[in-house]
Amino acid sequence: QKTFIAAAPALLAIVIYYSIAPPFFCSGTCCFVKSTCADVRIEKGILQPKYEKVAAALAESLAIGWDLGASVFMRVNGETVLDIAGGYQDKERTVPYNINTMNMVFSSGKIPETIGVALLVDKGLMELDTPIARYWPEFAQKGKGEITMGDILAHRSGAMDTFEETPDAATLQDDRKRDEFLASQSFLFPRGTVGYRGASSALYTDALVRRVDPLKRSLLQLVQEELFDPLGQTIFCPPISSLDWDGRMSKVHDMPISKLMLGVIPQLYLSSLYRSVLGEDHPIVFEDSEVKVYRSWILKDDPDSPFIKPGLPDNDQGEASWNNSSGWFSYPMMSANCVTNARGTGNALDAFMRGDIVSEDTLALFLKPVGTNEFDKYLYANATYLAGGFGHGGDGKEAGLFKQPAGVECKGWGGLGGSTIVHCLIGGYNVTLSCSKWSLSASEARPWNEAAQ
Repeated sequence: QKTFIAAAPALLAIVIYYSIAPPFFCSGTCCFVKSTCADVRIEKGILQPKYEKVAAALAESLAIGWDLGASVFMRVNGETVLDIAGGYQDKERTVPYNINTMNMVFSSGKIPETIGVALLVDKGLMELDTPIARYWPEFAQKGKGEITMGDILAHRSGAMDTFEETPDAATLQDDRKRDEFLASQSFLFPRGTVGYRGASSALYTDALVRRVDPLKRSLLQLVQEELFDPLGQTIFCPPISSLDWDGRMSKVHDMPISKLMLGVIPQLYLSSLYRSVLGEDHPIVFEDSEVKVYRSWILKDDPDSPFIKPGLPDNDQGEASWNNSSGWFSYPMMSANCVTNARGTGNALDAFMRGDIVSEDTLALFLKPVGTNEFDKYLYANATYLAGGFGHGGDGKEAGLFKQPAGVECKGWGGLGGSTIVHCLIGGYNVTLSCSKWSLSASEARPWNEAAQ
């Protein structure tokens, strides 16, 4: 009995380790012995021979269960060199995830949101540094009279996804009611405060687009007609119908509850221990800034955090699959809940960065740095932002979800679920890489690392 009691902590540690260390969606012996994992077929729409290692890395990542399904798209100097996908849309592994599968890209939608604004700026219909109230007089209420579209895009408007009160979904579903609500709210942080613009930025962008566009189009209509249609791509936004789910769109899947309870929650206090045991590169291991974000979100332990303020309805749910049926999919918000795929976002950003969408002057304006390595109050981390809101990273700094290798400079953004879109300079090449992974698991970055190599 004494021996058992003495050994109990070690046995418990072993149980916990083997509960959280294996990939998120592995099963059986595959969780511990990679050679027993079933092969995953990769659909190769386009795959130049020199990028075979990227496909192999994606196949291995899916086979061992880091995700259920994923796609990777890559262009080099304007040429598509990689358009691949593999895995499944469902946990039962019955519906293949292919290069045409679409899914919610979360905050990677901020890329087409920004390009939509750039289209209007390029036509002289609006300016980044002109107060929004010039185009939308009601917006000036409660001290917002000097806030510009540039402030919102560049993450320094003071909004940070907060409101004085939480709106209901019905308000956000109706253009007029939504605009009235947004105009009536004060921004809870001072203008100029650096803080990620969050999920709701496109609500303001859409209201402004409908007022300055001569055709009175929504942000989605503008982006589809002038960005995605010419490129032969598709993007759509809520409301989402059952036909969308059944016909062309994959759902979100939960991280296994054992990993959530044993692997995520304890890191709010024991992140250093997890980092030392599992290694810094394990997808479940938090960085210091992520610990602060999750503590603020879950424990509400920072009285000055945006996470304790009222926000979007039902935005504090912990389950990934909640997104499949909640009010989240009942109103359009390109900055967080629109639907496309790796090919769609990849083509859009590549065309924009190569100057095919707007003039050289407009492109330079949107890519101008507005601050270097500034502390972001929402993300609890230092960030370098461009005027269009893209993250700018290189030499180990982040742009989107992945840290960039030394000597690589990237501009882009990422979202939950593993969605990311970046344009990089790598060895003199202009490279656009887009990834879509479909769970709320952390991203497993080997396909990206192989692509960069």
